[in-house]
Amino acid sequence: MIHRLLMALIFLVFTLLFTWQVVNVTRDWTLQRLHDQGSAELLKVITELRVALGEYRYLPFLISQNVSVKELLAFSKSEKSAEVSLYLEQTNLVAGSSSLFLLNTEGRALAYSHWRDEEDFFQRSHNNQTYFQQAKGGHRGRQFSLNVDTKRPAYFLSSPIYEGTRFIGAAVVRIELQNLVQKLRSVETVLITDNKGTLFFSTGSFQRFENLQAQARIYPHELSNGVTTTLWEKEKRHWLARSVALDDLAWEVTVLNDTDVVNKNVRNATLFSFGGCIAFGLLMLLFRERQLKLRSQNETRQALARNEAQQKAIINHAQVGLLLIDSQGLIRFANKMALQQFAVMMKMILNRPIAEMVVADGGPLVNRLLTNLDWDGFSPLIGYESVGVRGDGTEFPLMISVRKMLPEQSPSLRDLALEKDEAKRFLVTVIDISRRKSLEMELKRANNSLETKVEERTKALSEAQNELIQAGKMAALGRMSTAVVHELNQPLTAIRNYVAICKQLLNQPEMLTENLSEIDLLTQHMAQITSQLKTYAYKKPEDKQPVSVQMVVEHSLLLFKQRIVDEQVELTTQLPGNTLYVLGDNARLEQVIVNLVNNALDAMGTSAERKLRIEVTYGDKVIISISDSGMGIAADLLDSLFDPFVTSKKIGDGLGLGLAIVKSIIRDLEGDIEVGESPLGGASFTVKLPLFSEDH
Repeated sequence: MIHRLLMALIFLVFTLLFTWQVVNVTRDWTLQRLHDQGSAELLKVITELRVALGEYRYLPFLISQNVSVKELLAFSKSEKSAEVSLYLEQTNLVAGSSSLFLLNTEGRALAYSHWRDEEDFFQRSHNNQTYFQQAKGGHRGRQFSLNVDTKRPAYFLSSPIYEGTRFIGAAVVRIELQNLVQKLRSVETVLITDNKGTLFFSTGSFQRFENLQAQARIYPHELSNGVTTTLWEKEKRHWLARSVALDDLAWEVTVLNDTDVVNKNVRNATLFSFGGCIAFGLLMLLFRERQLKLRSQNETRQALARNEAQQKAIINHAQVGLLLIDSQGLIRFANKMALQQFAVMMKMILNRPIAEMVVADGGPLVNRLLTNLDWDGFSPLIGYESVGVRGDGTEFPLMISVRKMLPEQSPSLRDLALEKDEAKRFLVTVIDISRRKSLEMELKRANNSLETKVEERTKALSEAQNELIQAGKMAALGRMSTAVVHELNQPLTAIRNYVAICKQLLNQPEMLTENLSEIDLLTQHMAQITSQLKTYAYKKPEDKQPVSVQMVVEHSLLLFKQRIVDEQVELTTQLPGNTLYVLGDNARLEQVIVNLVNNALDAMGTSAERKLRIEVTYGDKVIISISDSGMGIAADLLDSLFDPFVTSKKIGDGLGLGLAIVKSIIRDLEGDIEVGESPLGGASFTVKLPLFSEDH
């Protein structure tokens, strides 16, 4: 009794410790998942914010290029003010910004998109504003403004306007943050604060325009994988927070994941682990009782078997058919099982040749053996399958074994023999295998059915694989469409602006001609961009085809024509006079050039001098070199530069997959890619591909 109580106590302690461990592991695992989800959601929110801001970056520069704007600022023509204000009003409506205005060299507004509603705006001075000072210094300005009194946070973008080299004013775009952040599609709680910690945007229950840190209790929590995360608590609600500071915007973005799922998982883990341990304990107790019962039954059965072996030596109780035959093959004895198997009585089977009752299945071996039993040269027959004939003439499958049976080795059989004077006896063991044969047939039918199901499942998997391939194609088409939409956005916006201007200049044909020419050039540029889709529309060829290297380079550069002009990049191309060919396909080779050129332009984003050189040479291989004057590549990234998700860009600007894809494509084309320092001061990527000639 004491032993059982001690075992129960030990089991209870084990159950509690196990449940506690499971709860800790479950809580930590769930927090790790929330941490990963929060990181992914934070990246998505930042990306959406930057994309939304990027839609307005072109506006100040666009306004600065307007002829009427320059005339108003350069010559202070007051009669131009209304005309330019009307232009700004129309441009503001088309672009969807909050307001547009022009500032002279003293920071005074000369034209304003909302001139109909806010006439006092022209009396304000913007000379001390950061965005005006940045534009006055020759830079593209940007400034975040948070007015707690008006509760209307806004973001300003500006661009300087020059007449020749003389600064004559600035074009400014005002974007209200409320319109900007409405484009966020996050399902979690998103908080955005300025560099002073003041909350100006929230999708949760937090108070805007107050200090965020004072609204919740914040404490760190270290996970088992070494990562330290942050937990927030407010009004009995708990969140896991992921934050990042955007230095260029002077914002801090925070995404809060509700930790209710942690409590739910912990509760479920507690119930399952504790209940499972109790169930396991009961099962083990039942198993132990069953083992004790089986052990008792086995001991009883063994005792009965020993007692029966000592008291009885009767073969009639054997579970197999036993036949005793002489050297002539005549049956001298049969036990009850044998009589049941052959469906006969003892008097009908005695002195009957066994060969009449056992027929060989597929060969005369059994018949020959049973009709010619040579005592001296006899070899035992063990486990041979054959066919038995019952008394009514029906057949059944059986397994037969024949051995010598010496009377002195088995006195029981000797006493049961009808003729005690015969010394040579053979023991025939017969086992009815009808059930086994039936099971074999069922197993065969089951195997056939299983093969059919396997074929059907294989076909279904093949169809599913085809669907996954199609889904992958659709995903690739979606990404490409996004890129093309991005490229077409700027010329479309410019066309809308030119059309709006043309409507105002219907009575000035000479100025209409110039604007219509610009529209024609923009539409040609859009046609060149969309023509590249034809290359990507075709399925990846199974067989490689000769591809012109010069054509691939020229087509790829068409996608960046406007960006090169806008960013004032000095482009140099050195292509051989004779056409070079490599084995591959246009789509993937253009993807390589587009990725490398895009990375080069991104690397020169903050460079004062922007130079891009593309050089193609050849020998036994075609060598394509793309060099830039950017910041170069850090030494610690060189070894892992082509690995997936390795990037030197800021969060939200890239995922680090471009060079990994480039490396994979070049490997498929049996080529190689190297990276080094550029003579222009930045990085240089060199692609080497086998030269194709008709002699190959």
